[in-house]
Amino acid sequence: MTYQFGVVAGLIFFLILTLVLVRKKGQSHSKYDEMQTAIRGTAYQYATVTGVLAGIILGLLLDMDAFPMDGSFSLMVVSFLMVTIYIVYMVMKGVYFGISGNWKKWTLLIFIIGLSNLIIGTLHIAQEGLPEGRLTIVNSNLMMGISFLIIVAAVMIRKERENRSEY
Repeated sequence: MTYQFGVVAGLIFFLILTLVLVRKKGQSHSKYDEMQTAIRGTAYQYATVTGVLAGIILGLLLDMDAFPMDGSFSLMVVSFLMVTIYIVYMVMKGVYFGISGNWKKWTLLIFIIGLSNLIIGTLHIAQEGLPEGRLTIVNSNLMMGISFLIIVAAVMIRKERENRSEY
Protein backbone atom coordinates (compact mmCIF):
# COMPACT_ATOMS: atom_id res chain seq x y z
CA MET A 1 0.00 0.00 0.00
CA THR A 2 2.88 2.40 0.73
CA TYR A 3 4.19 2.12 -2.82
CA GLN A 4 0.78 3.23 -4.10
CA PHE A 5 1.00 6.33 -1.92
CA GLY A 6 4.50 6.98 -3.28
CA VAL A 7 3.35 6.65 -6.88
CA VAL A 8 0.35 8.93 -6.34
CA ALA A 9 2.46 11.47 -4.42
CA GLY A 10 5.07 11.41 -7.20
CA LEU A 11 2.44 11.99 -9.88
CA ILE A 12 0.88 14.86 -7.95
CA PHE A 13 4.31 16.43 -7.39
CA PHE A 14 5.13 16.07 -11.09
CA LEU A 15 1.81 17.62 -12.14
CA ILE A 16 2.20 20.57 -9.77
CA LEU A 17 5.80 21.15 -10.84
CA THR A 18 4.81 20.97 -14.50
CA LEU A 19 1.95 23.41 -13.99
CA VAL A 20 4.24 25.84 -12.17
CA LEU A 21 6.85 25.68 -14.92
CA VAL A 22 4.35 25.97 -17.77
CA ARG A 23 2.13 28.70 -16.32
CA LYS A 24 4.46 31.63 -16.85
CA LYS A 25 2.80 34.74 -18.23
CA GLY A 26 3.50 35.42 -21.87
CA GLN A 27 5.08 32.00 -22.50
CA SER A 28 4.20 30.59 -25.89
CA HIS A 29 3.56 26.94 -26.59
CA SER A 30 5.99 24.90 -28.65
CA LYS A 31 5.38 25.22 -32.37
CA TYR A 32 6.28 22.68 -35.01
CA ASP A 33 6.84 23.15 -38.72
CA GLU A 34 5.86 20.60 -41.39
CA MET A 35 9.18 18.72 -41.24
CA GLN A 36 8.96 18.44 -37.47
CA THR A 37 5.39 17.21 -37.67
CA ALA A 38 6.46 14.50 -40.14
CA ILE A 39 9.27 13.43 -37.81
CA ARG A 40 6.81 13.23 -34.93
CA GLY A 41 4.66 10.89 -37.06
CA THR A 42 7.64 8.68 -37.80
CA ALA A 43 8.52 8.63 -34.10
CA TYR A 44 4.97 7.43 -33.31
CA GLN A 45 5.36 4.66 -35.88
CA TYR A 46 8.70 3.48 -34.46
CA ALA A 47 7.34 3.57 -30.92
CA THR A 48 4.23 1.60 -31.88
CA VAL A 49 6.10 -1.08 -33.82
CA THR A 50 8.67 -1.37 -31.02
CA GLY A 51 5.90 -1.70 -28.43
CA VAL A 52 4.07 -4.40 -30.32
CA LEU A 53 7.22 -6.42 -30.97
CA ALA A 54 8.52 -5.95 -27.42
CA GLY A 55 5.15 -6.99 -26.01
CA ILE A 56 5.12 -10.18 -28.05
CA ILE A 57 8.74 -11.01 -27.25
CA LEU A 58 8.36 -10.28 -23.52
CA GLY A 59 5.15 -12.33 -23.42
CA LEU A 60 6.94 -15.32 -24.91
CA LEU A 61 9.99 -14.91 -22.67
CA LEU A 62 7.82 -14.55 -19.56
CA ASP A 63 5.93 -17.69 -20.54
CA MET A 64 9.29 -19.50 -20.72
CA ASP A 65 10.23 -17.97 -17.34
CA ALA A 66 13.34 -16.40 -18.91
CA PHE A 67 13.22 -13.05 -17.07
CA PRO A 68 12.85 -12.38 -13.34
CA MET A 69 9.76 -10.20 -13.72
CA ASP A 70 6.02 -10.60 -13.64
CA GLY A 71 3.47 -9.48 -16.20
CA SER A 72 2.78 -6.13 -14.53
CA PHE A 73 6.44 -5.12 -14.67
CA SER A 74 6.79 -6.32 -18.26
CA LEU A 75 3.82 -4.13 -19.20
CA MET A 76 5.64 -1.17 -17.61
CA VAL A 77 8.82 -2.09 -19.52
CA VAL A 78 6.95 -2.05 -22.83
CA SER A 79 5.20 1.23 -21.98
CA PHE A 80 8.39 3.00 -20.93
CA LEU A 81 10.23 1.54 -23.91
CA MET A 82 7.65 3.00 -26.29
CA VAL A 83 7.79 6.43 -24.67
CA THR A 84 11.58 6.37 -24.61
CA ILE A 85 11.83 5.36 -28.28
CA TYR A 86 9.41 8.12 -29.25
CA ILE A 87 11.22 10.85 -27.31
CA VAL A 88 14.78 9.74 -28.16
CA TYR A 89 13.97 9.59 -31.88
CA MET A 90 12.53 13.09 -31.80
CA VAL A 91 15.42 14.44 -29.73
CA MET A 92 18.00 12.96 -32.09
CA LYS A 93 16.18 14.50 -35.06
CA GLY A 94 16.16 17.85 -33.27
CA VAL A 95 12.40 18.35 -33.00
CA TYR A 96 11.46 17.30 -29.47
CA PHE A 97 11.52 20.78 -27.97
CA GLY A 98 9.90 22.46 -30.96
CA ILE A 99 11.02 25.80 -32.27
CA SER A 100 10.47 27.77 -29.08
CA GLY A 101 11.01 25.08 -26.44
CA ASN A 102 13.26 25.61 -23.43
CA TRP A 103 15.40 22.48 -23.59
CA LYS A 104 17.59 23.27 -20.56
CA LYS A 105 14.68 23.62 -18.15
CA TRP A 106 12.96 20.44 -19.33
CA THR A 107 16.16 18.41 -19.49
CA LEU A 108 17.01 19.39 -15.92
CA LEU A 109 13.51 18.45 -14.79
CA ILE A 110 13.70 15.09 -16.59
CA PHE A 111 17.16 14.46 -15.08
CA ILE A 112 15.96 15.19 -11.53
CA ILE A 113 12.90 12.97 -11.91
CA GLY A 114 14.94 10.19 -13.53
CA LEU A 115 17.69 10.23 -10.93
CA SER A 116 15.17 10.39 -8.07
CA ASN A 117 13.23 7.43 -9.42
CA LEU A 118 16.38 5.41 -10.02
CA ILE A 119 17.55 6.03 -6.45
CA ILE A 120 14.13 5.28 -4.97
CA GLY A 121 13.80 2.08 -7.02
CA THR A 122 17.28 0.89 -6.09
CA LEU A 123 16.79 1.64 -2.40
CA HIS A 124 13.44 -0.14 -2.43
CA ILE A 125 15.04 -3.29 -3.84
CA ALA A 126 17.96 -3.03 -1.40
CA GLN A 127 15.65 -2.66 1.60
CA GLU A 128 12.81 -5.02 0.76
CA GLY A 129 14.29 -7.31 -1.87
CA LEU A 130 12.27 -8.79 -4.70
CA PRO A 131 9.07 -10.68 -3.89
CA GLU A 132 9.55 -14.23 -5.11
CA GLY A 133 12.75 -13.07 -6.81
CA ARG A 134 10.83 -11.10 -9.47
CA LEU A 135 10.47 -7.49 -10.44
CA THR A 136 6.87 -6.35 -9.97
CA ILE A 137 4.86 -3.18 -10.51
CA VAL A 138 6.26 -1.93 -7.20
CA ASN A 139 9.64 -1.64 -8.93
CA SER A 140 8.37 0.57 -11.75
CA ASN A 141 10.36 3.52 -10.34
CA LEU A 142 13.48 1.73 -11.50
CA MET A 143 12.23 1.51 -15.07
CA MET A 144 11.05 5.12 -15.07
CA GLY A 145 14.41 6.32 -13.77
CA ILE A 146 16.32 4.42 -16.43
CA SER A 147 14.02 5.69 -19.20
CA PHE A 148 14.31 9.32 -18.11
CA LEU A 149 18.09 9.12 -17.82
CA ILE A 150 18.29 7.64 -21.34
CA ILE A 151 16.27 10.62 -22.57
CA VAL A 152 18.64 13.04 -20.81
CA ALA A 153 21.62 11.25 -22.38
CA ALA A 154 20.00 11.59 -25.82
CA VAL A 155 19.48 15.33 -25.28
CA MET A 156 23.10 15.78 -24.21
CA ILE A 157 24.38 13.81 -27.23
CA ARG A 158 22.19 15.88 -29.54
CA LYS A 159 23.38 19.17 -28.05
CA GLU A 160 27.00 18.05 -28.30
CA ARG A 161 26.47 17.22 -31.99
CA GLU A 162 24.94 20.65 -32.53
CA ASN A 163 27.89 22.33 -30.81
CA ARG A 164 30.39 20.41 -32.96
CA SER A 165 28.59 21.37 -36.17
CA GLU A 166 28.73 25.06 -35.22
CA TYR A 167 32.53 25.05 -35.09
